[in-house]
Amino acid sequence: MKKLVDGLTEDGHLYSEKIQEALLKINRRDFVPQEFENEAGKNISLPIGFGKQIIQPQKAAFILENLELENGQRILCLGSDSGWAPNILAEIVGDEGKLIVIDEISKLTEHSQENSRKYPFLKNGKIQFITSQESEGFLSEAPYDRIISLVSFSAIPEDLKKQLKVGGKMLVPINKQYISLERKSIDHFLEDDEIQSRGLISRMAGKIYSHNK
Repeated sequence: MKKLVDGLTEDGHLYSEKIQEALLKINRRDFVPQEFENEAGKNISLPIGFGKQIIQPQKAAFILENLELENGQRILCLGSDSGWAPNILAEIVGDEGKLIVIDEISKLTEHSQENSRKYPFLKNGKIQFITSQESEGFLSEAPYDRIISLVSFSAIPEDLKKQLKVGGKMLVPINKQYISLERKSIDHFLEDDEIQSRGLISRMAGKIYSHNK
């Protein structure tokens, strides 16, 4: 993984030390099927079964850098990513942080949870995996400092907006194009066109599985 992290850093996709360290600690090899273990250190997405792929490292770096993560944050992650992205997030937000992971495919939730047993976050309660509709979020643990979706929607679900904390930030792919949304007050959200004009978000190419509902 060091070669991968060094490459992402040299290419300008990765620059935060805490994110670099998390990517080195949470080995992608632990979250891919055995037949793809030798490919885990490459900057490519890989099949994880159930018609899904583990996120491409370059895209993961983009998400992590744009979320402006801090210790102690409460995060909602939509899509379990075989457990890799959730464990990276848990590493970054530290001992006081909490991560709720929603995936509508029960077998993938179980698979991600099993992979996560290789790291301490599931056992110590920092990560909770739930099988449910991603678009509904998880109200009982709201509000969230950050919401990140690894699945695509046709529009930002209203349930997710209601669960974002004032001052919180959300990254969601809309029609497979990531946008950012910040909740400035109870009723005011700053969306991607304003954020892009301030240089805080860029466009990413790549395949994101669609949940257009």
